[in-house]
Amino acid sequence: MDFWKTLKVLLRRWRVAVPVFAVSLGLAAGVYLSVDTEYESSGTIVLTSPTDGARVAADQQGPADRVNPLLAFDASLNTSATIIIQKLQDPVVQEQLTGASKQIGYEIGNGQLTGPFIVVVALARTPDDAKNTVGKVLDRARTELKQSQEALKAPASTFITPVDIISPTNAEPKTGGKVRFAAVALALGFIASLSSAYAMESFTQSRKKKRSRERAQQQWQHQGSLEQNGSSGETVRTHPVTQKPG
Repeated sequence: MDFWKTLKVLLRRWRVAVPVFAVSLGLAAGVYLSVDTEYESSGTIVLTSPTDGARVAADQQGPADRVNPLLAFDASLNTSATIIIQKLQDPVVQEQLTGASKQIGYEIGNGQLTGPFIVVVALARTPDDAKNTVGKVLDRARTELKQSQEALKAPASTFITPVDIISPTNAEPKTGGKVRFAAVALALGFIASLSSAYAMESFTQSRKKKRSRERAQQQWQHQGSLEQNGSSGETVRTHPVTQKPG
């Protein structure tokens, strides 16, 4: 589509394009205001090894050395963090932590960080709900880690310890979604404005062509009628009469 041609059409049909675009601006503003603002909070913990090591030496009269099973293999901290993350991604656990509310949600992972990190990001309609959800999820991660080690009967001195890296942050509003919806509405409004201008231009041009054809047809009919009348008329000729003498 030629830019200058489009601009000329918009300038000629501004009485149609401008009102439609104004309505589109109103719709975009309405969409922006109607979409609820979401608030985001996040928090991070990291798993650390016990300072005394993963093994407890046996007494002379006691049993054999006892080891924390979660620390008995390579990359054990990363594996333990992955186990906790998988547990907290369970839909049942998520419903428990969010109260089955559709207005609250969270994501949990390693945050694309290298190491045994557990990163939680929560979204909610209110700042308090977002921040509180992060705190609940991190507390549940600590509880799951402790219960897992207790179930494996690991010595308490060999427990993996979660350490706070980032406490639940104050929730910040996220307007990206609202802006995207408003931008889509505005783009559709501009297309509607352009389409209405072109529709009016097409309609006007079509009417002009139709009127031109009607005038041409009327002129042709009128001219044909004159020619017909001229060819069908009779010409009367008169001759002088001479009188004979006497």
